[in-house]
Amino acid sequence: MRAVLGAVAAVFGWAGERLALVVLLPLSATLVWAAVWKVWLPIPDGGVPSRRSVTLAIVLLVLGVGSAVIGVFHNRLKHIELTRTGLTVTLTAPERSGLGALVERLARTGASPARIAEATRRYLEAVHVQRPALHPIAKALLAEEAGLSVEQAEALAERIASAVG
Repeated sequence: MRAVLGAVAAVFGWAGERLALVVLLPLSATLVWAAVWKVWLPIPDGGVPSRRSVTLAIVLLVLGVGSAVIGVFHNRLKHIELTRTGLTVTLTAPERSGLGALVERLARTGASPARIAEATRRYLEAVHVQRPALHPIAKALLAEEAGLSVEQAEALAERIASAVG
């Protein structure tokens, strides 16, 4: 019985993590289908001339493609933001201090900028994987507490610094 409950919990966990993908990809396929086959192309029987609406077809195509992009990239879009001023990565205070310790340790040892960039990339990926999965409402309420603890961030930085060298 525990195995069945574990399997059911795993399926719901998987679906919960991919809810945007599961909902938005079929929605985008439906919108693109409607834009092309129902709005743009003429009726096959040919009796009545087609009443195409270019504006409606374009709007449906933009919505369909936009929902597909959001569905595919939804996990990445909420952690990294690219603006005119640069790249913004949201980290909690302990995660920022761990990243600072990592960069400082590598700079002291004379690591090249390429090694520091590689270590930073590894650190950000590891932080993303190790963060506890929280509901969006809980994330909003626990803004700073939702990330890694100070000890976890420092241990992660130490492990990556020794691996990158």
